[in-house]
Amino acid sequence: MSPGRSAKARREALLRPAERGQGKLRFAPRGLRYLQRWSEGFAGRFPSAEEIAEHPRYWNNKIPVESRLVEAPTTNPQLQRECAQYLINACAHLIAAKPAELAHVRVTCLITLPHMFGSEICLYLDEDYYRGHTVPGPYDHGRLRSLQPRSLAREWNLTLPPGVGEWGVAAEYPAVEGYDEWYSDLWYFGEVGA
Repeated sequence: MSPGRSAKARREALLRPAERGQGKLRFAPRGLRYLQRWSEGFAGRFPSAEEIAEHPRYWNNKIPVESRLVEAPTTNPQLQRECAQYLINACAHLIAAKPAELAHVRVTCLITLPHMFGSEICLYLDEDYYRGHTVPGPYDHGRLRSLQPRSLAREWNLTLPPGVGEWGVAAEYPAVEGYDEWYSDLWYFGEVGA
């Protein structure tokens, strides 16, 4: 938002849905406040080794919002951007809180598009499992291809705290019996380097 706009104008823009004919997003400010508190709750707190050990390859925490806050047709780009930033902030808090004995755990957050409700905080305990989700090539029942040189951080004007990198892949699934072809852009933030 431009700095010269009043608080009321900024709030009205936030409450405006992406598509005409949709009701105002009156729940959005409350949802964003909750998401901010959730994100800040990771400051100085890392899941215990016991909690992580219950998941041999991967621990995750889904974005705790109503789907209407991040999914079309009810969301808007400003809401999606703010939700993405809170996910990235939560990831940065986890990276900072990671104990030395869990140095092998890769801390990331995943922003999925166009279906952002699938976004989450991800701790990878198995490096091969992480690579299976991020390296271009065959992927489960489809293929991954790199989204570079694109950058969601640049496109959405997201702030990447120190130690937080970005990596994007497109997951492409061919049509199979009973299912149409579909795709998803998978944007990983956090400890995404080699």
